[in-house]
Amino acid sequence: MKRTILLLTLLLACLSAGAQQKRILLEKYTSAFCGSCPNGHLIAEELAAAYPELVLAFHHSSVDGMANPYSTEWRNNFGVLGTPMGMVDRSGPAANQIAVHPLQWEERILERLAGPACVGLEIQGAYHPASRELSIDIASTFTSRPPAGELRLSLMITEDSVIHAGFGFDQSNYYNEVEGHPLFGLGQPIYFYPHHHVVREIVDGAWGTAGVFPEQPVPGQAYTHHYDYTVPWEWRHEKANLVLFVSLYKEEDVMQRQVLNAVELPLFDLLATAAEAPPAEAEKFSVFPNPATGNVHFRVPPGTYRIELYTASGKLAFSQDGRAGTIRADISGMASGLYLARALTPGGIFTQKVAIGQLD
Repeated sequence: MKRTILLLTLLLACLSAGAQQKRILLEKYTSAFCGSCPNGHLIAEELAAAYPELVLAFHHSSVDGMANPYSTEWRNNFGVLGTPMGMVDRSGPAANQIAVHPLQWEERILERLAGPACVGLEIQGAYHPASRELSIDIASTFTSRPPAGELRLSLMITEDSVIHAGFGFDQSNYYNEVEGHPLFGLGQPIYFYPHHHVVREIVDGAWGTAGVFPEQPVPGQAYTHHYDYTVPWEWRHEKANLVLFVSLYKEEDVMQRQVLNAVELPLFDLLATAAEAPPAEAEKFSVFPNPATGNVHFRVPPGTYRIELYTASGKLAFSQDGRAGTIRADISGMASGLYLARALTPGGIFTQKVAIGQLD
């Protein structure tokens, strides 16, 4: 009954908010020492593939090499009892049922998707990889009055493919000897395991930024907030994502901390454009031969982070971490057609069209 009342309260509070895109936040509590956790990762990834509205963020145990104090505070305040457990929009029928096992995640996702979005989020700004400085403005616009209570804006920074060897990074794997399982034969533990969606930072603390919203937000009015942040040098910033969300926050009641809406954006989507960069001979990007068959070469500027090659339909066909000089790609197996090459550099994103194979 409490669960039904809670869902009805949120739906009524956000009535008529259907214009905003609804996104759901799945926060998973995980550990490198949990043998069931890599299977939980697979379930989360499958759900993300099935539900494009799903945003993933994985909080690591305090004994992991990827631990951070805010994720530990998040776990302690919600009383998450073990791994792999997860919560969907920080909601549930009771305080001790917010975090649930992986097989229960989809049901919660469907429940949250059934409700409208009370608030939309827009991100504008720039990331300067040479200095690692991030500067963004967030605009939050409510389409109707949100549920009563204090509202917080949260900015998480997650990182994909965190790969290290050793204590706190090698992933325990209970499925190493389970034939037919995707984790079969990968080792126990799995060395150099790629940890995805790792919560690296929660700016302004575990519960986000206070004071962004008034006690009673006015529908249709945009509430803005500015963030400046320096991304640590030890992170692979080309694998980082910004996760922003609006949530309720009541210190003494975890039932009043539901996420109202979320948005995710790759950090490198905020790179300054090439047009904004000072012109320099060293920053030229070229692809040759063009047209190309068999192999194609990319001549890249110094400090290039990544080279990408996309089909005309937008599918990634080739990707490699960059370096100064020339990068060669084997394209012998690619279908003939026009492709778009991109170089992600300190000066921005450079693009060039390239023809592959014999074009009609």
